[in-house]
Amino acid sequence: MMWQSRIWAAAGVLALMMPVSVQANPSSLGLRAESQQVATPSASKRPEFLQNASVQKPPLVALDALKEAAETTVIFPKPLKRIVIDPGHGGTNEGAIGVAGIHEKHLTLQVALILADRLRARMPDVEIILTRQRDVNMSLAERIEVANRAEADLFLSLHFNSSMNPEAIGFESFWAGDFWEKDLVKAGVVIDDETRQKRTEAALLGQRMATSFNHAMGRHIETMDRGVKPGDYTVLTRAEVPAVVLEMAFLSHAKEGIDTVTQEYRLKLVNALVDAVVGYTSKRIF
Repeated sequence: MMWQSRIWAAAGVLALMMPVSVQANPSSLGLRAESQQVATPSASKRPEFLQNASVQKPPLVALDALKEAAETTVIFPKPLKRIVIDPGHGGTNEGAIGVAGIHEKHLTLQVALILADRLRARMPDVEIILTRQRDVNMSLAERIEVANRAEADLFLSLHFNSSMNPEAIGFESFWAGDFWEKDLVKAGVVIDDETRQKRTEAALLGQRMATSFNHAMGRHIETMDRGVKPGDYTVLTRAEVPAVVLEMAFLSHAKEGIDTVTQEYRLKLVNALVDAVVGYTSKRIF
């Protein structure tokens, strides 16, 4: 079908990604959990205090579809009516624990609450839903199901990173790529044309949001841009709506980890996230 060839051509052109090694931790339901370990930092932008650090950037890998793509289709999102914000982790799932005992679950909730208020003020006609508003346990499947049931126009899963490498620093973002299809095939689900079109468009819009996030972060915070990447995460592979996982900073980094607990830094993050959502809805071609 013509829409298929055009969408997959867009996926090929848009999906020049750096490969990422995801380390999964089983949850109580046997679902994939977001990785908190990154082996080697890579970046297109480096802050002054890291000018002498040794960082090796992996090569770009082009998808096979890129070779066959003669034209591309840019997919723009429809007007936003409903956004779901997911503060990562919570309850007994503390997430990353960084320098000075900083807990990811607390920081994601703080940022999410401020972001929700800012988006409500900026976009009064858009309904803003949070998957959690307190320090409670919530499975990965439950989080994305909130967005699927609400037929959200956007799902933002907020996270902070951690690594055994003390130099690891910066932000990165993840979209579904083709992992959603692999999950359905593994489950024995027959993918019809309607499902393929819906899920492919949702994935590509997720990539658009992830790219908008990286652009906005680069404008607001001087740190490493680690790239936009496909991620094999439950909240992405089970998403029937545009969805992203956003890793906003490294709690394990001596400077960045401490910065994240300051009000000034958190406001920078929120400003970047608001700008990212606005950029996502614009007619900008990234």
